[in-house]
Amino acid sequence: MKSKKEEDRLIVYFSGEIDHCYAEKTRSEMEHLLDDRKIRLLTMDFTHVSFMDSSGVGMIIGRYKTMLERGGRVCAQGLQPHVMRLFRMAGLHRIIELEDAEDGK
Repeated sequence: MKSKKEEDRLIVYFSGEIDHCYAEKTRSEMEHLLDDRKIRLLTMDFTHVSFMDSSGVGMIIGRYKTMLERGGRVCAQGLQPHVMRLFRMAGLHRIIELEDAEDGK
């Protein structure tokens, strides 16, 4: 996982397979980054994700709850077809805003 901060926005770039081990490690890293209370927008980039299971869904929902508690938002970008299918099956597309990776909108 890589990340960068832009004012009140944290962008997290995932890669590879988001399984139980990856989700646990990433969850901890993201919570540490979100200790910065100035962050109001969390953008998760899935452009380079080759696989994601329910552990990834849980990780996303947990960060959504964190941001919701502070009045922030969560966006996802770069959803590959297999990840988009999981987003829809889990209902994440109803609570997570979807952006285009190129322009962040």
